[in-house]
Amino acid sequence: RCYILSNKNGKIQLSLRQSRLNPKSNRKVEDVEITCIKDVKKGQLVRGYVESITSSGVFFGLSTSLVSRILFQNVSPYFVQKHSLYKKYLPKGKLLTVKVLGVTDKHIELSLLPEDTGMPSVLPESLDLPRYDAEEEKGEADDREKSEELKMKTKRRRGDSESEQAVPGHHPLSAVRLFVITIAFKSHPSCCSPPSTHFPLLQEAKPKKKKICPADENDSGIEVYYREEEDDDQEEEAATKKSKTKKHSEAPRLQVSMGFTWDEDVNAMEMPALNQKEESSESEEEEDPQSKLKKRTKKEKELEKQKKEKELCKLEAALMDPSRQPQSADDFDRLVLSSPNSSILWLQYMAFHLQATEIEKARAVAERALKTICFREEQEKLNVWVALLNLENMYGTEESLMKVFERAVQYNEPLKVFQHLCDIYANSEKYKQAEELYHTMLKRFRQEKSVWLKYASFLLKQGQAEATHRLLERALKALPTKEHVDVISRFAQLEFRFGDPEHAKALFESTLSTYPKRTDIWSIYMDIMIKHGSQKEVRDIFERVIHLSLAPKKMKFFFKRYLDYEKKFGTAESVLGVKRAALEYVETKSSVADA
Repeated sequence: RCYILSNKNGKIQLSLRQSRLNPKSNRKVEDVEITCIKDVKKGQLVRGYVESITSSGVFFGLSTSLVSRILFQNVSPYFVQKHSLYKKYLPKGKLLTVKVLGVTDKHIELSLLPEDTGMPSVLPESLDLPRYDAEEEKGEADDREKSEELKMKTKRRRGDSESEQAVPGHHPLSAVRLFVITIAFKSHPSCCSPPSTHFPLLQEAKPKKKKICPADENDSGIEVYYREEEDDDQEEEAATKKSKTKKHSEAPRLQVSMGFTWDEDVNAMEMPALNQKEESSESEEEEDPQSKLKKRTKKEKELEKQKKEKELCKLEAALMDPSRQPQSADDFDRLVLSSPNSSILWLQYMAFHLQATEIEKARAVAERALKTICFREEQEKLNVWVALLNLENMYGTEESLMKVFERAVQYNEPLKVFQHLCDIYANSEKYKQAEELYHTMLKRFRQEKSVWLKYASFLLKQGQAEATHRLLERALKALPTKEHVDVISRFAQLEFRFGDPEHAKALFESTLSTYPKRTDIWSIYMDIMIKHGSQKEVRDIFERVIHLSLAPKKMKFFFKRYLDYEKKFGTAESVLGVKRAALEYVETKSSVADA
């Protein structure tokens, strides 16, 4: 049964919700139906399916008409560069639980993060991906390095400005040019021509000239002239530099016969020391906030460590809880490691992947189970083989199913594998394949009574009564004589359950007339008639049994059953009648013994 939601453009939308199929039922709805944005509330946990994954995020379907986008930063706590990784772990149609972070008129903000949903991360920890908080710490470290570089640059600029201010009487940003005018020594005096002869541009500009004389008594005889120029226009300065280089190349070279030394002033020696002290004090002031930052980061790291330790303690406590249900693949891995021979755990592991439509992973789990379970645990291995056959029947092809079936026949008892596959075909309504397989079984296992009985049950469920009657004749011919009574009895029981009760009674009557002392057949016949027959028919059977010439112990058993039946369904008179019949039987037996 299903509920038709709509039928538009040749497309039919169906629903299997119990609230749709049985609207009068009072069962609690696990997933509330969502038709519009108004049905979604902030902080709500809802389930839905993955629609698609693009470069802008994960598109998540809350219903057939409502799709929302989840940003990658809200999908997983890990930093992923290649979005193709999400497509691997978030296939289309995967069922997930999300939390509603915010709702507007047109948009819904969702989150898949474990701290929001309480579910494990969609990306496993085994991938060793960096977390978003680690990336933020890297960004902070890069910002610190950049700030330190900027501080170093500012220091250099300060040093340059201080060196420019060392020339007295000039603006810090003014350009200064120096020209050597004369060099005169006491021992070998020599002079140069005035600057106007060598630099005609100076005559036009007429700059202010100042003479710097050393304070020391030992005069070196060097006269230095300099002039100021504003550095506003860079193009004019470049032009003047070119012209000066040309003029300077035309001037004769200065020749000095003796070497000379510059006399250093005491004030000039003291200035660098002062500058160094100022720089050291500034560096200390700049290092103080850095040390504070380091202290803060240490505290933050300690807090993070404490948080991680608390989380680990919680996880360990949860893992130690025996009543905890596994919620992820890692949980199942731990369980199967602790109990590798338990087929129930392996089947639950397969079902976990099948719920998420991860067929290949379910197959891989089944193969792992077959390799892991001990070879002595035949039934446990058979359970896994049957589960794998079911998986291939539902999600695989006929070829893959036959391959698994052939392997299962090799590693298990063939008859059991055949019977399980027949049941799988019958349950999945593949009746043609099931009937073909039964014919193969009748040829291969014709001496096995269970094969004939299972095929008879299959035919009766399909309503093929005549085919069942013919099958009984074939079974009596194929099976040994000692099995005939039991086979007829079992066929009669199947007729009572799925076929014609009258034909079943006829089978029992014919068998009891041939074998009247088979008390087991009488007991089966009584039980079936008590369930399916009338009280008159049951009393007739009891009357026939108590008048048989059987052993006293067996007669006592039937009298007791007859009395219990009358106490339950009869009257006081019928109970007295059974007691009188029992006394008569005892008296006759005692009289025969005395004689």
